[in-house]
Amino acid sequence: MGISRMTSTQPRLDRRQQRTRAQLRDALISLILERGFDVLTIQDITDRADLRRATFYMHYGTKEELLLSVLREAFDALVAEVEPFMHGDLLAGKTSLEPFRVIFQHVAQHADLYRVILGGRGGAEVARSIRAYLAGHVGRSLAAVPRGTLALPAEVLANYIAGAELGFIAWWLESGQPYPPEQMAVMAQQLILNGVLPALP
Repeated sequence: MGISRMTSTQPRLDRRQQRTRAQLRDALISLILERGFDVLTIQDITDRADLRRATFYMHYGTKEELLLSVLREAFDALVAEVEPFMHGDLLAGKTSLEPFRVIFQHVAQHADLYRVILGGRGGAEVARSIRAYLAGHVGRSLAAVPRGTLALPAEVLANYIAGAELGFIAWWLESGQPYPPEQMAVMAQQLILNGVLPALP
């Protein structure tokens, strides 16, 4: 279930179809948070959504396909908001505060979903893909730095930044979001920049 960007080419859905998919999405997320993904059955999901199994199969073939669809939708929305800040920046947007604000506001709006993704309860592979996606963007930005001028290898810096950011978000969610998104954005940028600036030329 890689995310290089997980855009979908599915046909446009009518309102009834959108409502049905929203019911299935909400049922899946609530059940994963309660029980974990592996033990869930399609019957569990349709019971929670108050839908027939046949309705599920009109939209998805498996529970894994439903999970991927839910994750794709959320991540594509986040990428669309963040990508404009990545271009022309040495650290793929990390030198600006605005991308951090966007990320923490987005995560706050979809907190239950990101608890699933970053907590490993159904989205461990997707979490790894998100980290690889973030590290890849930073790595490509650092590739523009003249060879030999970085104090550490670019891939080390890129993976440190991606891992630190996702770890910080996961802690925030697990702790019940004790600080508002704006404050988290400021602290995340400060910590990440303080960690990598000594290695930059």
